[in-house]
Amino acid sequence: MKQLKRQYPGKSKWRRAPLLILFVLFAALAHAQDPSATFDDPNMKNPDSKSQRALAKKKKAEMKLAEKQKKAALKQHMKNQSKPTQKRMKEDAKEAERNRDHKREPFFKRLFGRKPGK
Repeated sequence: MKQLKRQYPGKSKWRRAPLLILFVLFAALAHAQDPSATFDDPNMKNPDSKSQRALAKKKKAEMKLAEKQKKAALKQHMKNQSKPTQKRMKEDAKEAERNRDHKREPFFKRLFGRKPGK
């Protein structure tokens, strides 16, 4: 006579436990990404509003002023140097530009950046 294998009633429960834990974990992670918890900027609600345009205009003017100040500071820095140093600085800048031109863009910029034709 053949002996039948006995199945223990608790055995199948323990096999399902890791799946249950994973399910609960993923549910908790999905709950953590609540879209209502995101930060909303009141100025970004209506981008065509007057206040938004004025804010953009002000930001643009500040950027332009900062660029102008930076350019003036570089010009003054160059002026403070002696003539041979100025010449050496210009040559070094040109050489750096030449060396930079033939380098490839970094891998992630090539991978995730915009395509040149688009």
